[in-house]
Amino acid sequence: MADVSDTDVPANPAPDVDATKQALRREMRQLRNGLTDRPERSAAMWSALLDRDDVRAARRVMVFASIPGEPETASLIDLLHTAGKSTALPEDADLDPAWPDMIVVPGLAFTVDGRRLGQGGGWYDRFLPGRRADCTTIGVCFAPQLVDHLPTDKHDVVLDAVVTD
Repeated sequence: MADVSDTDVPANPAPDVDATKQALRREMRQLRNGLTDRPERSAAMWSALLDRDDVRAARRVMVFASIPGEPETASLIDLLHTAGKSTALPEDADLDPAWPDMIVVPGLAFTVDGRRLGQGGGWYDRFLPGRRADCTTIGVCFAPQLVDHLPTDKHDVVLDAVVTD
């Protein structure tokens, strides 16, 4: 796991949570962008993801369109289609939060218990509470982005699982 000792915070964060999150975002972007083997790591991640029983059972999967530095999702979408699954992107403006059986969630950092540090826009924090109760949420990141602790706010949604390379 990545060492974020200068940015670790307790479970009940102090008022400077936003500043701590911003510092950690900068650190994690730099760490992620420094990985030279992202394509290989992405392939290993998708293999681990597709090997999960809950992923095999899902029929409708919401997947993000990766931006530079993130795990590359075009190949994941192809693999999901090959497995007979329907996919949608968050950008689909009319996407009903009740549609997906599973949501693959990006992040700059995660904890093993599903806490997530996103880009800071709050899109997933607004979308995820409307999902069906049986919808599985899985965060994906490169192994160095898995950390021991993350600063949290009460609106932060905890995911069901995290998959790394």
